[in-house]
Amino acid sequence: MSWLKLHFIAACSVLAAVSVDRALAADWPLRGSLEPSYVRWDGWQFGLLAGYSNMTIPSNTTNGPVFGGFLGYNVQWDQLVVGFDLGYKYPSVLDSSTALSTFKLVDYATLRGRAGYAFGQFLPYAVLGIAAGRFNYADLVSGTGKDNAFNAGFVAGLGVDWAVTPSIFLRAEWEYIGFATINGITPHTNTGLVGGGVRF
Repeated sequence: MSWLKLHFIAACSVLAAVSVDRALAADWPLRGSLEPSYVRWDGWQFGLLAGYSNMTIPSNTTNGPVFGGFLGYNVQWDQLVVGFDLGYKYPSVLDSSTALSTFKLVDYATLRGRAGYAFGQFLPYAVLGIAAGRFNYADLVSGTGKDNAFNAGFVAGLGVDWAVTPSIFLRAEWEYIGFATINGITPHTNTGLVGGGVRF
């Protein structure tokens, strides 16, 4: 008789456990009803940047701080984010001076396409585009030279944005620019930048 009671109690316990498990499963959210686990990055954005850059020309490399800003627009499909931005940078000391010549990058602007993948509050991205630099150069031997000479180039880079709030983000970025040859010199720059921006 006791064995029958034990079997009955065990069977009831199993049925109760199955019923509770089904009840809890019924309360789980459906997959399609879950909120996205990433931030939205679409829309306009504006920000300011500061960093450190080096410019390399044949037989010489100069380093110095750089400051700038950007204005861009993003479109987002799920976690894929693509867009563009216009940027302006002012390097304070990217110049080279010898006994024979002087060469200086005054400032430059960029137009870049961006593609990134959003996860959580972060957006890692890559950029590719075009650049236009303004240079001053002089040949001290012949006495010739030119100020405000514009020169084209290409830009590539990697970066990450971090959404601090729904409308404010921080940015860290590396940017490379290869300029075309000007006055017999082919300059290129490597720049590390940090900054922040707003989305609206």
